[in-house]
Amino acid sequence: MKEWIPIPGSSKEILIKVALEEFSSKSYEEVNITELATKANMTTGAVYHHFGSKAKLYEVIRNEMEQRIIDRMEGATSLFEDSDKALEAALITGIDFAVKFNICRLISEEVPYNKTDKIEQFLAKINTNKTLPLETILISSWRSILKVISNGHISIEQGKNLIKWIFKRELK
Repeated sequence: MKEWIPIPGSSKEILIKVALEEFSSKSYEEVNITELATKANMTTGAVYHHFGSKAKLYEVIRNEMEQRIIDRMEGATSLFEDSDKALEAALITGIDFAVKFNICRLISEEVPYNKTDKIEQFLAKINTNKTLPLETILISSWRSILKVISNGHISIEQGKNLIKWIFKRELK
């Protein structure tokens, strides 16, 4: 069992729910721990007691959301033998999940601490073209698409069509 899984209705669960809302609507830098605690009807001490810091709270939220995306991407990729089709399906599934759970901004944001990109690692495992590290450009493109969806500059359909367009390109 994961160490941080909160008991339903506990202070920790309430903080996680409020933090998810805050980090999904504001950047890491814009989230204020005092405001977050107030929205959760708690003190800042409760945040520090349960998580130690804003960065650790963010890390819990970010890791959980990324793992949920990867879980869905794994399901989507299992339907395809062709690497490119699997990568395309994974990225489109990730967009659908991020939009459905309103976490486009959170997932598109550059992480404010040093960490391995689990989604990029997942994409690297799928990529069978070992001469080109496609996952590097795909993760950047995917996160950019999520960012413009969250800003309202493009629709989810346009975002998915951009992913499809990327995969229509031929490698030479």
